[in-house]
Amino acid sequence: MDEIIKNFYKEMSFYTNAGLYKEYFKSLPEDINKLRDLVCDQHIHKMRVFRSFDEKEVSKNFIWYNCLYDALNTSTAMTAEIFRLDSNGFYYNKPLNKRIVVTCRYISILFASIMKSKGIPCRCRSGFAPYLYEDYNVDHWINEYWSEKENRWIAIDAQVQDTSRTYDKDVNLYDIISKFEYPAELWLKARNGELTNFDRYTKYTAYKGMDILAHTLFLDFNALMHLELPYRYTPEFVNGENFNKLTKEDYEEIDNLATLMLNPDKNFDELKNIWYTNEKFRLLNGPYYNPFIKFKK
Repeated sequence: MDEIIKNFYKEMSFYTNAGLYKEYFKSLPEDINKLRDLVCDQHIHKMRVFRSFDEKEVSKNFIWYNCLYDALNTSTAMTAEIFRLDSNGFYYNKPLNKRIVVTCRYISILFASIMKSKGIPCRCRSGFAPYLYEDYNVDHWINEYWSEKENRWIAIDAQVQDTSRTYDKDVNLYDIISKFEYPAELWLKARNGELTNFDRYTKYTAYKGMDILAHTLFLDFNALMHLELPYRYTPEFVNGENFNKLTKEDYEEIDNLATLMLNPDKNFDELKNIWYTNEKFRLLNGPYYNPFIKFKK
């Protein structure tokens, strides 16, 4: 692979920046499978909290059990909280009440930060995991890291802890690429009429159809460009009711983006150019001023 692309994915983003923890991250296991297991043991998913504890235990042992984990949006914030909860830092088999309560996006960011600190190209990816539940394909974040030995990207799921709870019990969390569903491929299948069962992808979400694919596609696109957006952010033109107002030209633009994302390395320059120049793709929903807004006089 092009060294420019490798170096790009060694760089840290606003979210993956290791800050003062970079040297500490370098000291963590070199074996990537062991490192994945270690990162898993530093957190507990919010839903697992409620599966493992009753209401009184949750209130007693966890302060981040609701939506407050949004305060841990960056690698440094998560690591600081890990040390606050237990000054021993990262170690295996950590008690559940000593772990940070976060979801897949956050752990993807933390894992990428550690890998980048070690000089290993790594990127976060947003898509869907068909291997977690029998009745639906949950939206999910994983990582891809570049293996010099195998000369390929290896997709790894750094968030799933208890494989006995997965629907596919033989899933290889250390090389998940054959199981993970990327949104670019799903979007193009849906556009070609090859994907119609959106209930598998929209269950327990506010999305009703192809809008979930558009939302996830743009999360994945931004993650490829070093902007690992929180779940709720999406370009304004596909947000909410705006999705129902998309024009033929809008769909064609998204189709083109999805086609390029099928091979993000081959099309790296084109994707980067779109990210820097397409104002519509960068204008996100949200309450704050966006520098990409052009005000009319």
